[in-house]
Amino acid sequence: MSSIYDKASLVLIPSGTKTSKVYSQKPVNGDGDFTFSRSTAATRVNADGNIEKETQNLLLQSNSFDTTWGNSSTTETSGQSGYDGTNNAWLLSKSAASGYIVQFVSVSGVQTFSVYVKANASTWGLLQCIGGSNPYAYFNLDTGVVGSIGGGTISSSIEDVGGDWYRISMIHNTTISSARIYPAESNTASGTSGSIYIQDAQLEQGLVARDYIETTTAAVEGGITDNVPRLDYTDSSCPALLLEPQRSNLITNSEYISGWVGANTTPVANTGISPEGVSNATSITFASGGYWYQAINLSYTSGQTFVWSIYVNTSTRVIQWGGATPSGTSTYEIIDAGNGWYRQILTRTTSGSGTSQFQTLMDSVYIGVGVEFKVYGAQLEAGSYATSYIPTYGTSVTRNADSGQVMNLDTNNIVGGSQWTFFAELEVHNNTPNADKMALTDADSMPRTYLYNTTLGWAGGWTGSSYNLDLNTNSKVAWRLNDSRNGDIFANGALRASITNQSVDMTADRIFLRGAQGKWRLRQIILFPTALTDQELIDLTTL
Repeated sequence: MSSIYDKASLVLIPSGTKTSKVYSQKPVNGDGDFTFSRSTAATRVNADGNIEKETQNLLLQSNSFDTTWGNSSTTETSGQSGYDGTNNAWLLSKSAASGYIVQFVSVSGVQTFSVYVKANASTWGLLQCIGGSNPYAYFNLDTGVVGSIGGGTISSSIEDVGGDWYRISMIHNTTISSARIYPAESNTASGTSGSIYIQDAQLEQGLVARDYIETTTAAVEGGITDNVPRLDYTDSSCPALLLEPQRSNLITNSEYISGWVGANTTPVANTGISPEGVSNATSITFASGGYWYQAINLSYTSGQTFVWSIYVNTSTRVIQWGGATPSGTSTYEIIDAGNGWYRQILTRTTSGSGTSQFQTLMDSVYIGVGVEFKVYGAQLEAGSYATSYIPTYGTSVTRNADSGQVMNLDTNNIVGGSQWTFFAELEVHNNTPNADKMALTDADSMPRTYLYNTTLGWAGGWTGSSYNLDLNTNSKVAWRLNDSRNGDIFANGALRASITNQSVDMTADRIFLRGAQGKWRLRQIILFPTALTDQELIDLTTL
């Protein structure tokens, strides 16, 4: 096999990436790199098998408490010994009752406010956000336990990070105008003096405090942000480049599931490790007649399909459509998501048109009464199949389509002249005719070879034959141009189709890949400036 790869002029096996780029292994001058775009954040399954998504810190100057932070009856002294072995901590001292340091923000939805703290003259700390019912939480910095909470606080936590330092966090669901940190006493901030050490504040959307991100004069996002290629490890120890169509999660709170509505049900947020690998799963237990759901009002047309999905830590079915959901035909499937989690998926193809509620319902019909289970990552999307998870924290969120191309092929003799071979290993999921295409093409978008509508074939005015790939299955495919009039298609270890006596211009200068309606998992692309032999192509395409 190595001798085949030695003949290649381009080898792209997705591994090294940066924003808007997937690097090729050959050539190394950038001419074989995959230029990638997606103008929104997204999620992927990382090498640890966990869902990875965009992370953020919405606070400015997150560890410079004398800059964009204001205060009320406090002073801030830098250069203190921190939790991380640096001298980057601050001493926060108050000179009057209810003294605090504050940053003014405007954030809505489910949020987590966190900071690292250590007791000094004060042995308690208080976090509070102003907005809604003014959520707050007290923390005992001597014993390491949470004190009183209120004002609509969903939950709070205190984590021992060593050296008498703790990371304290408060989760709430409201629109806030400021975030405050107080030195405090036992469930009160009424003392007229006191002090605590503070370091590394963070405000982010979601139900859990993630790894700290330092900010200066602007909020900072990390993880799978805009235009970051998704190297996805689903079902594999090796990554594939994931490309999907635009989709919206119509459920407005995909993780704050305890904030949904129902009856005879006990949901509790942040009770276990989710498929994200952090403690933001929700536990649910049904009493007799129990149910839990979120209703979304949608307009729909006859024959339109919607998909409702959620991660559950049991393979026993727990989901169905609620009674107000429009009539139609449904299908149900369950997918093993690893680490004891399953993605349960329910589709509904409507039989009429109108505007109605779609009710994403969980109840005791299947799992029974008194059985505790955990859930995470609810999603409702318009489409015929479930796509990767789209987090929401109070409003619907849209993930835009992935697309990209490899440029500068012909100008550097990567394709070659009247003979070449184009190889790809990939999975195709539910493609739509003329909307999704992988093509070896030219600047005028005239395809020389193409793959779309699950059909592998030759185009550009050719009347040749084609070969159909199986959906949702990894395939290895090669197009071989023997000369300017004859070519062959090899797939999964065998010759599948041929064209003869067809005369077209085979000049190509780019590889184009678009997922407007379908889902792709691309494992590798290889170009050869020569026509490989039958045996080489059989070896190359054998799974």
